[in-house]
Amino acid sequence: MNLASRIQSWARRTFTLYLSAKIALAVLVLAVSAASITVTTRNYQAELGGAVNVNNKLTGIDKGFAKALTPATASGSSCATNVTFTITPGANATTAVTSNDYVYDIQIANTTQTPISTCYKVALTLTLSSGVQTTYGPLYIATTSSLLAWQPLDAKFDIQSTSLPPLPFSFLIAVTCQIGTCP
Repeated sequence: MNLASRIQSWARRTFTLYLSAKIALAVLVLAVSAASITVTTRNYQAELGGAVNVNNKLTGIDKGFAKALTPATASGSSCATNVTFTITPGANATTAVTSNDYVYDIQIANTTQTPISTCYKVALTLTLSSGVQTTYGPLYIATTSSLLAWQPLDAKFDIQSTSLPPLPFSFLIAVTCQIGTCP
């Protein structure tokens, strides 16, 4: 009988624990179901769209918008005062830059098919969601009479504001041939 009473006692304890666990779980499910859920709205800023239209046998890489840490004087304001592709990295064609203003930067490089002694105009157009357009630049860049391919330079545009345009906005970079052998 001793063995039978132990088995009966073990079964009673196991059933009691099992039933207690099910009741506790049911109470927790009801408590969580009745709890209020708070939804927090977050707004994220992003560009609506952008286009880099670089043809004329050049390449372009969008480097985006960033705040200017230091001011810069304008360079490349006409075909007569252009910035040329050189083997020395770090050449910049830029509008006048004020510290803390946002600056848009695009890296442009020549290719093995880029015509020599040719001047190009680079312009940035920002379009707000209201349809209002603002054009910055133009800047002028040029190839020399002896061409070495894949020489990058940066075209930088100060958008004359310490904040980005109201969102959403889009931008367009256009590089067009001005003087020389235009493809």
